[in-house]
Amino acid sequence: MLLKERYKTKSGFVYELMREKIVSGEWPQGMNIIVASVARDLGVSAIPVREAMKLLESEGLVVQEPHKGARVTEFDPEKIVEVMSIRGTLEGFAASAALPFLNAGAFADLRRRVGEMDGYVRAGECERFIAANKEFHRTIYSKGPFPMLNEMIFKLWDGGGFSHIVFAFRPERMEVANNDHKAILDALEKGDGERAERLIREHKLGLAKVLCDMGRKGSSAR
Repeated sequence: MLLKERYKTKSGFVYELMREKIVSGEWPQGMNIIVASVARDLGVSAIPVREAMKLLESEGLVVQEPHKGARVTEFDPEKIVEVMSIRGTLEGFAASAALPFLNAGAFADLRRRVGEMDGYVRAGECERFIAANKEFHRTIYSKGPFPMLNEMIFKLWDGGGFSHIVFAFRPERMEVANNDHKAILDALEKGDGERAERLIREHKLGLAKVLCDMGRKGSSAR
């Protein structure tokens, strides 16, 4: 079966091909993406290429800027460390603050979510894992008494596609991330807010390290 025949839409076909070129490193970080050139190479019109670019942008794999066009995302180590350090501090505190409000029902829900993520890891279902990962953290923080804190955290989530990038390039990190979730949940169930807070900070900084390593390798490849 031809690759094109596996997809119901041309944009789906184009998206998979473009994503593979980025993830494999065939298209290096910072490379300009010319819509007309991609369309010509793939034998399609510009429309499915633009639609595919929107999906790639939502995953953090492509950056589109007015009057500058599109390019493969580059990793800025300083920004990554800054954002993930802030996230780790805020999210760790949010989990600790939420601990008194987590009841048996909440813990059962969190255990179910961790189990679901184990299934997504085994199946290699990146998108479903990312969505479940976000809901695991959101479920914890939303139980806490500080809605303004949650708003700050969720805005930081929207400002970077770090999880998409890491799991797209390093799918094996899904298992590492879910092992972190299990340790965080264990600490919360044991009433150890201080340990949960520390584990969440380490969880975020571990992700930052992977991104920074990817950025250095991408820079050396150019």
